[in-house]
Amino acid sequence: MLQRKMSVLLIPLTLILASCVQVDEETTTTDGEEPIELTISSLVSSQNGWWQGFFSPWMEDVEERTDGKVVFDSYTSRELVPTNEELQALRNGTIDIAAPLWPLYDPKRFPLTEVTVLPLLESDTVIAARAFADLIYSEEPITDDGKTFTELEYGEKDLKVIPYSPTQQYVMSTKDYPLETVEDFRQASLRSPTRIHEIFAGKIGVNSVSIPSADMFDAINRGAFEGAFFSVADWTGYGMQEVFNYTLEGINLGHFSGVWAMTEENWNSLPEEVQQIMVETAEDHLDGSGQIWEDRAIEIREEALNNGAEFVHLEDIDEDAQQYLINGMVDTWHTWIDEHEQNGLPAREVAILWRDLIIKHGGDVPDEIKAIE
Repeated sequence: MLQRKMSVLLIPLTLILASCVQVDEETTTTDGEEPIELTISSLVSSQNGWWQGFFSPWMEDVEERTDGKVVFDSYTSRELVPTNEELQALRNGTIDIAAPLWPLYDPKRFPLTEVTVLPLLESDTVIAARAFADLIYSEEPITDDGKTFTELEYGEKDLKVIPYSPTQQYVMSTKDYPLETVEDFRQASLRSPTRIHEIFAGKIGVNSVSIPSADMFDAINRGAFEGAFFSVADWTGYGMQEVFNYTLEGINLGHFSGVWAMTEENWNSLPEEVQQIMVETAEDHLDGSGQIWEDRAIEIREEALNNGAEFVHLEDIDEDAQQYLINGMVDTWHTWIDEHEQNGLPAREVAILWRDLIIKHGGDVPDEIKAIE
């Protein structure tokens, strides 16, 4: 998969984009070797928290730590590869790295990564980032033949993946619609970003609406539905700080996760010392990439409060509604496990592993989830 570029001017543009790893004849490293050029494509913009908090500094550090042996040619905002075509682009050599690959947009191919969106009682982005990294790197077997989570979910698709921070936790936010009684939930319509949120919505009687996130602003303002399952740290990316004026906190409705991805063939073609630097650099930026979302959420929350928005904690709503939501959380875990187990997947083992990792890093789940064995 590694290729050397003898003269950029003599190679058609289509071949440049199709080649996997390239180098410029005129560019050399400090030891006189030609560098490895890796094409990296991202769905997110250069202003996105993931790009600013993880991918951009990761690339800078890898280039520095390899003394220029590795250089990156990066594209953001779907400039090179459309959404949901990253896997094909990796396999046909259009790109070397998908940053990110979002498995939650492809649950048929990557069903078990949905576990990170299961609802929790307590968590934050740093807790979730550490738990997700442990999940990706876990050596605990989850199948009878000894496969780990990553071997089953990604290795069988010939992918090498590296974790980064998931999103900040999802909450329920609305426009002019408090969520404080059981009946409030049963009469509400909320945009659901993932299949897990659709399951949870069904458990609590919420009408689940499926539309692109970019369409929420107009739809909620014209009264098409009341609100959404959404993370506060993401509000400004869609202008939702101008829309949402009520948010229910104290219930964590999961973390949207993604992975940095290469094909195994491409990854294995890299020098071992480069592989090690890439992994170690990602680990160094893990907490920081999570903290940037927490910092953004604090700023957005303060601005919203100053504009008259209301943030209500789960403990402050009707007691029947509190228990109603917790029951919905528990039922969502069991439904997710049962659905995948019926399809022959080790969902129970994955759910237990995720639960234990969340608790290990400071999060919490309902007692009924703690009792799953």
